[in-house]
Amino acid sequence: MSTIVAIITAPGEAAIAALRISGSQAWQIAEKITGKNFTEKQVQLAWIKNEKEKLDQVLVIPFKKPRSFTGEDVIEIHSHGGFSCVNKILELVLEQGARLAKAGEFSAQAVLNGKMNLTKAEAINDLIFAKTDLARKNALNIYQGKLGHAIKNIREQLLNLLGEITASIDFPDEVGNYDVEKFKLYISTAITEIEKILETEKEGEILRNGYKVALVGKPNAGKSTLLNALLKKDRAIVTDIAGTTRDTIEEFYNLDGFPVILIDTAGLRTSTDRIEQIGIEKTKSIIQEADLIIELIDLSVTSNETHNLANAVIIGTKSDLTLQTKIKTDLNISAKNHANIDKLKEILKTKINEIAGNHANVKINHRQADLLRQSKGSLEKCLIASSLSEDFWTIDLRQAIQELGEITGETLTEEILDNIFSRFCIGK
Repeated sequence: MSTIVAIITAPGEAAIAALRISGSQAWQIAEKITGKNFTEKQVQLAWIKNEKEKLDQVLVIPFKKPRSFTGEDVIEIHSHGGFSCVNKILELVLEQGARLAKAGEFSAQAVLNGKMNLTKAEAINDLIFAKTDLARKNALNIYQGKLGHAIKNIREQLLNLLGEITASIDFPDEVGNYDVEKFKLYISTAITEIEKILETEKEGEILRNGYKVALVGKPNAGKSTLLNALLKKDRAIVTDIAGTTRDTIEEFYNLDGFPVILIDTAGLRTSTDRIEQIGIEKTKSIIQEADLIIELIDLSVTSNETHNLANAVIIGTKSDLTLQTKIKTDLNISAKNHANIDKLKEILKTKINEIAGNHANVKINHRQADLLRQSKGSLEKCLIASSLSEDFWTIDLRQAIQELGEITGETLTEEILDNIFSRFCIGK
C-alpha cells in the first residue's frame, strides 16, 4: 500500500491539530522532517523542519504495524491548532512522497488489514456524525461488534449447512441424501433471524438522518412561532404579515435522544407572487417527503379548513386568543405563551415510537438493510428449490452467504470499499 497522509482533526482554531501518516514510508518521512529516530510506544517532542526553517514544535506518536489503527506503520503528529501550522506540515509530508488520503482511506486500510470489519468501520463514521445520545449509543453497540457478531452467526450457520449439503452431493454413498425438512428448518430459521434485524431499519434511519417533521398550514398560522418555541431561540422571522416565510427553514432538534429535523414551510394558499409560488411548490414537495406533518390551524379566525393531508397531526394555534374555529384538532397550543408545547412534544415522541420503537441493541443502516433483504430473498428461493435435487439448493444458498459477507466484509470488492468509504470524511 502507498503511504498516505491527512489532517484528522476538524479545521479551525484550536489548541491542538493532528495529522496521520500511514504506510511503509511513514516512519522514514517522520524521521526525515524531524531529524529524530523513533521507538514504538515512545512519544517524542520534536521540531518539524523544512530546508529553510522550523515550522512548529510537535508531539510525534509512532505506531508499528500491525499494532496501529490501520494495521500499517503509522505516525501521528500533534501540532498547534489553527490553519497554518498543520497545513505547512501536511505540505512538507506530501513533498517527501506521501499522497493525500482519500475519504475514509485510513478505515479502508484497517478493514483490508483485518483490524476491523465493515460494520465496525461504518460505526466509527456513525460515531463521528452522531447528534444525540441514542445515536451515539447505537454506534457504540455496533462498534463493539453486536451487529457484526449477529450477521457472522447467521452466515456461519449457512456455511455449515452448505458444507453438509456439498458432502451429501459429493459422497452420496457415504453420507446419503440430506434431509429436506432439516434443510427447510435451517433456512427458515435464518430468514427469521434476518427479519428481526431488518425490523430496526427505520429506527436506524431516524437515528442517522433525523425524523423529518414538516410544519405546514396557511400563511400566518403560527408555523415560524412554533419553530422558535420548540428550538427556544428566534430562528425564523415572525411578523403579522401573511407570507413572511418564502422559503423552507430546516433545523435540528434533539427530542429526548431522537434527532428531529423541523421544517418550517411557506404558507399554503393561492398566490400570484412568483417567489411565493416557488416556496409553496417546495412546501408541497416537502409534504411528500416528511415522516410527519404538523398542520397548524389558526384558532383566531373563522375562515379555516384543513388540507386533508395524510399522516398529519392537526394542531390549533393561538389558543390564547378568542377561539373562532369549529375544526376538530388533536391539540390546541399557544406557541407565543408556550402553552401545551410539552404536550406537543409527547405527541411527537409517540409518533416516532410508532415507527421506531424497536429498542433493539443495534439499528442498521440502508446498505446493511439492502443486503439483508437480498440475502432473505436468496434464502426464500432456497425454500422454493427444496422440491428439486440438492444441487439446486446450493445455488441460492451460496448467493445468500455472499450477500451476508458483504455486510461485514468477509466478501470484499474494490467497488464495495469505494462505495462505503467515499461517504467518510477525509482523515478517517
